[in-house]
Amino acid sequence: MIAKFNEYKERWEVESRNTIEPGLDRMIEALEKVGDPHKNLHIIHVAGTNGKGSTIAMMEAMLSVHGLKTACFYSPCFFDVHDQIQLNGRYISETQLDLLFKKVKQAGLSGFLTDFELLTVLAFMAFEEFEADIVLVEAGMGGRFDSTNVVTPLLSIIPSIAIEHEQFLGTTLSEVAYHKAGIIKQAVPVIIGNLDDESLNVMKEECAKQKTTCWIESKDFMLKQDVYRDFEGNQMDGIQIGLKGQHQLLNGAIAIRAIIYLLKMKNKTVDETKIRDALLNVSLQGRFEKINNQLILDGAHNPASIRVLVDTIKKEFPNDPIHFFVGLIKGKNAVEILSILEEIDAKFTFVDFPDERAMSARNLLNLSNATIKSVTKDPIVEIEKIFSGNSKIIVTGSLYLLANIRKKALKMFTNI
Repeated sequence: MIAKFNEYKERWEVESRNTIEPGLDRMIEALEKVGDPHKNLHIIHVAGTNGKGSTIAMMEAMLSVHGLKTACFYSPCFFDVHDQIQLNGRYISETQLDLLFKKVKQAGLSGFLTDFELLTVLAFMAFEEFEADIVLVEAGMGGRFDSTNVVTPLLSIIPSIAIEHEQFLGTTLSEVAYHKAGIIKQAVPVIIGNLDDESLNVMKEECAKQKTTCWIESKDFMLKQDVYRDFEGNQMDGIQIGLKGQHQLLNGAIAIRAIIYLLKMKNKTVDETKIRDALLNVSLQGRFEKINNQLILDGAHNPASIRVLVDTIKKEFPNDPIHFFVGLIKGKNAVEILSILEEIDAKFTFVDFPDERAMSARNLLNLSNATIKSVTKDPIVEIEKIFSGNSKIIVTGSLYLLANIRKKALKMFTNI
């Protein structure tokens, strides 16, 4: 469910299905009806399990400081549909989205697509009208059969592979990697993260099949400590990433490698000072986001990203008491997620939040082995009570949970 999307659908009497239906045929036909806007775009296509949003945010920041017009397509939404389509870092406006819905209505797309397919069509239309220099597109689920995979990009990026969406992508790393590798196109270079051997072999096989080059993190380029180096002899010192966590060095390396390639393609000089400033100041909602010195929001929602969150907490707050607020969507590996979180001797509050796919807080409580645990339907009230103590408060799990409380949290707790 995409927040506020139904408001536009009802206003313009455009129907689409709230289902997941992998495949590209509907997208190809729908895009033809609106003039194939994706064919006029210079696209960077990003698929993978974790790190997509962070990598895109870093690339967007570096492109912007070099004077390029950017557009981004994120998945899923954080607040509502508007933040998924961004033009030069700004959410698409209601007026702009209204006009796009009018066009898809006139093109006869009502009832033809799923919600995410329709949103993807709208995004491509918006980006063409905006005349963006570079469009950064995050795949929704998987890659090979994802609605975004109708594009032929300038560059493909796959930051990480982990088990997720087992009912669609499979239960082994090689099966998941097969879906992610589907974004690799004929003769289009690919930047690949530091993957496990099983996933990396799948990527190499696909690259050979598509007769294209792949650049592999830690082999062909790397960011260690604060120094970036790559196979072309590029070196940048003093690189600091504004996003917290050791994993952001890997995402940062991928982003820098991509930007060096893109700027050269655009005949622009790489300004190292601008790159340093952009990476130092980059931020992304819901990625170890500090509302204040005590409250942090992090949208980790699978075992791999939860592992990264726990490692980051151990590094950033080795001696602080921790209180987790956790909410998950059904279908996630809750037992494994909770097991990883419980490596930290913390208090747990499990949250009921308003989403039809949310796991009940009581179910999470029953799965948890934590010593001190409770449930709530009003996390803001419970968080407010904790501010009298010295615990670090970490809200994690579903991005939909974070979206439900972030606005209130910013309003109530920023100055505490």
